[in-house]
Amino acid sequence: MKRLASLALLFSVATTVAFAATETWSVDPNHSTAQFTARHFGIVPVVGTIPVKSAVVKLVPGSQIPIEVSAELDPANEDTHNGMRDNDIRSAHYFDVATYPNMTFQSTKITGSDPKHFTIVGNLTMHGQTHPVTLSAGVVGAGKSPRGRSIIAYAATGSIDRTQWGMSFGPLIVSNGIDISLNVEADGS
Repeated sequence: MKRLASLALLFSVATTVAFAATETWSVDPNHSTAQFTARHFGIVPVVGTIPVKSAVVKLVPGSQIPIEVSAELDPANEDTHNGMRDNDIRSAHYFDVATYPNMTFQSTKITGSDPKHFTIVGNLTMHGQTHPVTLSAGVVGAGKSPRGRSIIAYAATGSIDRTQWGMSFGPLIVSNGIDISLNVEADGS
């Protein structure tokens, strides 16, 4: 019984140390972008942005590779620099922002030991559905801002099939395959 109590205490201390050793970095929406690229008629790439509302990167002190990433995006304010196209993308044909005003990402697994090349697997929720996505990621840079804040920047890319999320309208007009590109600045203050 004494041995069992000792093991429980050791597990409790180890768990507490693991949680205490995690740093939470807030993503700066003003210096972060989420872009998507679709092909018009399967030929011409059309690039749009979706504002990052909020995001968090959790790190173990001394490591630049996240142990967890979560984000909330704002599809109601996506922008392709064409008002008519943007209204269509926000409509029930695609994002249906009246019904699904938020888009979220939550990592489930992060692998790799090189800060310049690691993989983030997570769940992307949009259009009322959640499906896994895989992103190739890396640290772009880290340092101190002129105001003395600790900052780190990440880039990540991946591809999805929009039909998985129930967005199947216009396959001859808009490609089903969508490329994703993220550039994120996080503040560790």
